[in-house]
Amino acid sequence: MKLSFIRRTVTVHLLSTVTTLAVIAGLAIPVSAQDAATPQEAPVAATPTPTPAVVNEGALTRGVKSLTSDDDDSSDGRGFHLGPLVPRADITSSGGGVAPVLHFWTPNIGGSPFDLHASASYSLYKYQYYDAQFGLLPHRGGRLPRIETSTNALFPLADLEKTSDVQGFNLYASARYRDYPREDYYGIGSATARESHADYRLQDELYEGVIRYGFSKVSIMGRAGLLRTDVREGKDADLPNVEAAFAESAAPGRLSAPDFIHYSAGIWFEFRDEPRNPHRGVSLGVAASRFDDRNGAAFEFSRVSADAREYLPLGSDRHVLALRQVVSADRADDGSSIPFYMLSTLGGGSLLRAFPSFRFRDDRLMLLASEYRFEATQRIELALIYEAGKVMSEDEAFDFKDLRSNYGAGIRFKSRRKVHFRVDAMRGAEGMRWHVKLGRSF
Repeated sequence: MKLSFIRRTVTVHLLSTVTTLAVIAGLAIPVSAQDAATPQEAPVAATPTPTPAVVNEGALTRGVKSLTSDDDDSSDGRGFHLGPLVPRADITSSGGGVAPVLHFWTPNIGGSPFDLHASASYSLYKYQYYDAQFGLLPHRGGRLPRIETSTNALFPLADLEKTSDVQGFNLYASARYRDYPREDYYGIGSATARESHADYRLQDELYEGVIRYGFSKVSIMGRAGLLRTDVREGKDADLPNVEAAFAESAAPGRLSAPDFIHYSAGIWFEFRDEPRNPHRGVSLGVAASRFDDRNGAAFEFSRVSADAREYLPLGSDRHVLALRQVVSADRADDGSSIPFYMLSTLGGGSLLRAFPSFRFRDDRLMLLASEYRFEATQRIELALIYEAGKVMSEDEAFDFKDLRSNYGAGIRFKSRRKVHFRVDAMRGAEGMRWHVKLGRSF
């Protein structure tokens, strides 16, 4: 089934808004203090005391500072913003490049507990992302809600981890549209050749209801909704299209992308000292999902995934050994298949970083990651990195045979509470890769 979407009007509106914001951001607003006068008893003209003009920082300066400080350093917790409009820059998905993102954010509407959030982005490589949420949203103070947008993040663990430090009850409706025109595909399995590289265009819509409760060090989330997908010809002129390069058996779902009713539930245990800049503690997330084909039984499957992280200070918080273990297992019903674009993947900026995004994908995934982190200053952190992992079919066991590995080093720029961006250089069996990413690795 092919989807029809009205994108041009939204894109023009977004670009116009971002342009307007850029013009506003370049203006400094001077505010001069009034001259002070010393009162006199006699009707003699008071001698004014010269007071130098005080010039407030311009919007551009404040915007730059907001990128290198914590969100809650501002008075309302949301950082640089213009009323309900919160401009940001982000990478919505691997391969899309940096995109301007415009958020519309109104927490506690009219003094009520209800919140409204919406965002829109259009990247250098024409990756489009639009979403909206309404209800009791998970957020801290005036901070923006944190929502996963990437196609190579583990669903639904990524969203569960992003809200792991938020307390209280949440219930909200959410809608999302993605148009990612240059998604990579190398085939299924750990033995795929790099030369089998092809691409495809993924368009999907997700409408769901989410219920969540965070208490003490635990957060629980349940979600259900409709996922509509469409796979089309990729837009990378240097690569063949998946439909031409792979048979249906090697790329299930390439000819007829299904729509799903999905159900997911998960729990996250959060014992890190600072989740977005951890120095000590542990965290653990476990989730299960079910995907039912709306139009038959050709594509029906279940997923179970887990993500564990440990942070061990070595003498002091300036020296930290960070460890991570990730497993995910998909199981198709008898007679069904899993669409190739929904399989869990290794490769990219977070999982097996010396390999390109989506390099390996299959029914099962395992990753072991370690980093030695040294804080040279409060703002700069250096890291030595080693990772090993693999994907495997449903018939193969989780073991330590035939692991793909890589090693490297990184530098991170951060504030007290979070990592703002990082640069990693990684080497593996297929060569060297550099990553410049917003946010921490794990």
